Amino acid sequence: MTVVDDIRGVDPLVLPGPTAVERERILGEWATGVEPYDVSALVTVIRHGQMVPEGRVAARCADELVTYGDLFGGRDRIQGVHRTSALPTATGVIALHAEFITASRVGVGRFGAYGLLLGADALAVAVADRRCVAADRRLRRNDPALRPADVRLLALPWGDPQNAVDLLAAWSAGASVVVPTETQRRDPALLAGLIETHGVTQVVADAELPVLLMAEGIDQLPTVARWDLVGTYGGSALTEAVRCLSPEAVATVAFHSPAYLGALARGPLSPTGWTRPVPGAKVLLLDEGRLVPPGVVGDVYVGGRALAAELTDGRERERFVRDPYESGARLFRTARRGWWTPEGRLIIES
Repeated sequence: MTVVDDIRGVDPLVLPGPTAVERERILGEWATGVEPYDVSALVTVIRHGQMVPEGRVAARCADELVTYGDLFGGRDRIQGVHRTSALPTATGVIALHAEFITASRVGVGRFGAYGLLLGADALAVAVADRRCVAADRRLRRNDPALRPADVRLLALPWGDPQNAVDLLAAWSAGASVVVPTETQRRDPALLAGLIETHGVTQVVADAELPVLLMAEGIDQLPTVARWDLVGTYGGSALTEAVRCLSPEAVATVAFHSPAYLGALARGPLSPTGWTRPVPGAKVLLLDEGRLVPPGVVGDVYVGGRALAAELTDGRERERFVRDPYESGARLFRTARRGWWTPEGRLIIES
């Protein structure tokens, strides 16, 4: 029988917990994005869209156009429309708008391919975050009709609930949106053609898109002033691709979860890929329900004001759990792993 007489010999077998100071900082500073500021009620956001001239293009889908008049003045077109199209079409865009109206009236909405069941407050919080990101500054209360008519390309899958957020955020700012067909979305060269043809100023897409564009021989997209990338992919290749394509552009990478509306954490484009929780969101790193200290990898759990009550297709119910650190709150267990740096930066494993 072997007797262990030096307790230091078993230290590696014991998972360390955070110190009292680390625990306080994780729960109070790092894990939870600050309370959203300047969040407008959804009905107010929709009213902003009603202020935009009716003839301005609200969305382009293939060869079809949807104007602000179609969305905010053409009541007959949205009567009886309750579900979005499975494909990006003009009818699908109008159906999404009908869902916004319903959410603002009854206080709940069903968004995305998984059917996130959300309160109108969740959509308002996510839209407020997107509006701040697009402006890259605190919200300003000025007339949408007088704002620059920037053009935004939404290159995420049509069933992604992020599209609901970005469309409403764009329309409340008087922007025009380019919605690619599924064929265009899957082809980087076709997406580059849309960017050049329509003078796109902001691109919302998966994080690998700039690298794929460079691989297609596309080396310059100067009209793009902002890249809003979704995923955990980082590295020098992505950074270099964005710099080559749009040298003056601002670029960020956001972490998403299927049970949360919009971004959970966002950070600058950097090889380390660090992020911080966005306003209204919560990210906890746990091991068997316990907080892990900085530098230790844990399972990523997410919560906050835009967490779905459930996925209405019945999926993933067992992954909604009680938040052990906030009474009455709920978390969703993602399939991702990550860790905090000593400075409070969140790294999600690729």
